[in-house]
Amino acid sequence: MRILFAVAPLTAHLYPSVPLAWALQSAGHEVRVASNDGLVEQITATGLTAVGLGEPTSPPTVTDAELDRFSDALGFPAGSEFAQLWRATRYYMAAAYKRYHPDEDGRQELAAALVAAARTWRPDLVIWDPACPAGSVAARECGAASARMMWGPDYSGWVRRRFAERVADPASGVTADQDPLAALQAPVFEPFGHEFDDDLLFGDFTVDPMPPQLPTPDGLRRIPMRWVPYTGAAPVPEWLRRPSSRPRVCLSLGVTGRTVHDGPDARVMATFEAVADMDVEVVATVNADQLGGDTARIPANVRIFDYLPLTQVMPTCAAVVHHGGFGTFFAAAAHRVPQMIIMEELGSALNSTRYLKSRGAGVVLNSGDLTAARVRDELSRMLTEPSFQRGAAAVHADMSAAPGPGEIVPVLERMAAQFRRRD
Repeated sequence: MRILFAVAPLTAHLYPSVPLAWALQSAGHEVRVASNDGLVEQITATGLTAVGLGEPTSPPTVTDAELDRFSDALGFPAGSEFAQLWRATRYYMAAAYKRYHPDEDGRQELAAALVAAARTWRPDLVIWDPACPAGSVAARECGAASARMMWGPDYSGWVRRRFAERVADPASGVTADQDPLAALQAPVFEPFGHEFDDDLLFGDFTVDPMPPQLPTPDGLRRIPMRWVPYTGAAPVPEWLRRPSSRPRVCLSLGVTGRTVHDGPDARVMATFEAVADMDVEVVATVNADQLGGDTARIPANVRIFDYLPLTQVMPTCAAVVHHGGFGTFFAAAAHRVPQMIIMEELGSALNSTRYLKSRGAGVVLNSGDLTAARVRDELSRMLTEPSFQRGAAAVHADMSAAPGPGEIVPVLERMAAQFRRRD
């Protein structure tokens, strides 16, 4: 069987699919991974075959007017947590989809390249990132079975359900032609002669590594799969091979934290100040931009790395401080590590923070009122109170209950045969 993975050009979207791609390849199937040229090097570094799709001629632009129309259609009460969640995620969703829109000259280079690759190679199954809707079109164009591969909560399903509720309520004044997902994804589908519908939006089925404790929209075919952390590969440093003489704490703020801050990241500085007089060793995966060039404020008990695979350092840690991304969340959960999540306002980390608190596996702080004293106090609790270790063990148990990537290969084989649209 031939399987084509289609992913948005971010390692945070590639890495969750790598263990499944390995499992399929190890079972004797042919596997390729398609994305923008900028991700080709990272794909091949995983040992998988890459298909470069080129790059967009210009970055996708998202206007405030578009975003406001989408928010109006969903109609969350002002100030509610879901209104804030949508405000934090809507731009990234829109930008992800618009990457595959036709440009001002009518060219649809990335989507066209992906469809052409699928038509030529003729995979039996296309597994696509929800942020890469062109993968759904590619599956339909080559007659392959179509599967979404989640890397976080089902935002598309959540938005679709909310919009349906609004349309069904006459008092809302919302009509079907105001569908925010249709507005964003129809331009990807229409040049290939396909109208926006649920089959294109959701595929034939969804491979979902999210624990069942996180709510998911009803009515979709889901194949549960255990999240197996993959965070890149690198030689293990010599110092990391030896046990630490004191509790080790990891600080990692993800890709977003590396790209959105023009100066020092206040979360980094507050954590450094907090741990300076604590009997801990801190391993911080931060770069020069997050430090703002202020190396004088790095405490003696902090090791700085621009990059270090979390799967190497996490087994040695007693706690982790991070931004709430699910890649970091599950890398810690796999090793029963209590977590401190520092959110920037109320963003997409809402789902991971709710889950963390429900299991008692850590603490949640808001960057808006963050202080070094608060970080120090909460980190001290995490390192000394046994309840956090029990909570981390509960998250690990939730995560481990689902079948691993190798175990679902026979399921995918059956589903591909069932939904493939050609002989």
